[in-house]
Amino acid sequence: MNSVKDLIYFDYDKAKSLNSQLSGGIVSEITRAIEEQGGLQSEFGFDIKLLKAKVGAIADEKTIKTERIELYHELLNEVESKLTKKNVLKDLNQALTTDGKSFNDFLENVPGYTFVKANGWSSFEDYGRFKNIMANFNDIQRLIYASALENNPEIIAQRKQINDLKKGLKQSQNHKELNRLKAAEKSFDKFIEEHSEAQLLDETFVERVKTFLDTFSPNRLNFRLAPFDSFPEFQILANLKSQYLVNGDFENVIFTYGSRPNIKLSVFGVITSCPQEQDVRVDLNDEYLAYDEEELTEEAVYDKVFRNVFASFENFEKFFFVPSYPKIAISPIGIYREVIIE
Repeated sequence: MNSVKDLIYFDYDKAKSLNSQLSGGIVSEITRAIEEQGGLQSEFGFDIKLLKAKVGAIADEKTIKTERIELYHELLNEVESKLTKKNVLKDLNQALTTDGKSFNDFLENVPGYTFVKANGWSSFEDYGRFKNIMANFNDIQRLIYASALENNPEIIAQRKQINDLKKGLKQSQNHKELNRLKAAEKSFDKFIEEHSEAQLLDETFVERVKTFLDTFSPNRLNFRLAPFDSFPEFQILANLKSQYLVNGDFENVIFTYGSRPNIKLSVFGVITSCPQEQDVRVDLNDEYLAYDEEELTEEAVYDKVFRNVFASFENFEKFFFVPSYPKIAISPIGIYREVIIE
């Protein structure tokens, strides 16, 4: 069965490594062609400025971009084909009906899979974009709703008061005037909320959420896909690296497919986390269960304390894209729209 792909994300380094291993350590001609075409020193991606410096003509830039994308497709197809022939790439959409009699049978088989491919409904979650929107959310609402009330005498008067206070503070910083400005801005926000549908967020809350995201999820770009319409609880989670987005940055993905595409996409990668209904892992901190506190050396006591601290962080991490049963996480190699050609 043949297909054509519109490539959105491609981890070239991982694909090259896999292709080398599957070929017995010999890098294939197609991989070498990619390196020669793009130059490893230029990293992955399509930096137009970089291409200009090397080629110097717009027509040549477009040609190289097109040729490179074609080569990436060839490498992706080559890796998928080799893994399929070695029976280590599992198509999850097919596995639901071929590897068992029910969805529960399928879930029991999932821990035995390594490389997987699936097609389904998906969404992109850009935490950097989320933080930017949240930081500017109130100003955007002020712009929209205050503009609708711009002829209101109260709005006109409050705007003049705020502008006058800001002008005065530019000339000299005065603590009393600064407090007056904060009070005037708060009164302005309250008036907008009372006379429109605006719902402004508490600034302290916004700052705390930003701190929380910066600590546990800085600059993360996530992708999730549900292969089965009837079982949306089973999802594939993937953390994306921005340098492997084929069209340069996430904004281009938003402008083409949207953050929640209305066309099914495909993902291919290696399973990195597969939680079970009953956790079968050995807790490495259990080594201290057989000892009383006074039996431990001073070094062991400190080691136990710090390891318990790290264990507590795991509970916080569960809030941010750590899969829970029956979801799985993968290290993605490719994300694309695939059109089957009969």
